[in-house]
Amino acid sequence: MSYILHLLVRLCFVVFSSECAKFLITLFYVYAGSETLQKGNELIKFEFFSKPYELVKMAVPSLAYALQNNLDFVALSNLDASVYQVFSQLKIPFTAIFMMLFLRRQFSLRRWLAIFQLCVGLALVELDISKFHKNSKEENNLDNKIERNSLTGLFCVFCACITSSFAGVYFEKMLKDGSSNTSFWIRNLQMYFCGVISALLGCFLKGLFFLSFGGIYISLIMKHLDNLYKSFASSLSIIMVVIFSLIIFDNYHVTFLFGFGALLVCLSVILYNSTEK
Repeated sequence: MSYILHLLVRLCFVVFSSECAKFLITLFYVYAGSETLQKGNELIKFEFFSKPYELVKMAVPSLAYALQNNLDFVALSNLDASVYQVFSQLKIPFTAIFMMLFLRRQFSLRRWLAIFQLCVGLALVELDISKFHKNSKEENNLDNKIERNSLTGLFCVFCACITSSFAGVYFEKMLKDGSSNTSFWIRNLQMYFCGVISALLGCFLKGLFFLSFGGIYISLIMKHLDNLYKSFASSLSIIMVVIFSLIIFDNYHVTFLFGFGALLVCLSVILYNSTEK
């Protein structure tokens, strides 16, 4: 277990550095959108100190992502990587459910079929990738040092899917909130500020893995599209990475499982976009 804690301590500092970088990048865009440095300072002071409730609202997805990543770690500690990858795809239908609850979105039967087809296809792709890495020395050593509990692992991955989906849809709702005049970059600045606090707390606790968000580009997708398009884009990016790996690495081979999964993912994208609802 000490090996895991040592690994987590290093990961915590990586996450903290990543959150600081995203916060600074967002801060740059806030100042770039202001006419003068003084106006930028006044804007940040107003948004952070005159409207503390808005900052508290943005702390919700940050804490949800922090909880999700702790749950992911416990799940990975108690499940085989392939089992974890398959069940973690449940976050896609959960995202659709939360979009119906929070954003009042309605999905046709065709789009629901596309969503579940994406889940199956991505699960097959991830299963093939995890099997390729299964015989790695580091993973075998890690497996020998962990006592597994499958029920605990399944419960944690199930809860992680719920918290991840909730956080994503909640953040999308905040970005598209028409009743608030808070700008896109201020919303991100509030988000990453909370993310820095969460990551810093993780470093001090020396055993928890905190992560607030995957990147600024995800915010742009949520602002102009939605969380499900983010899932489709992420799935296609995984397939592209594997294809590039085939070209670069000689020891990587495509199996029927990957090919069938990739086909399902591509067809799900076409099916989802073939209707407006």
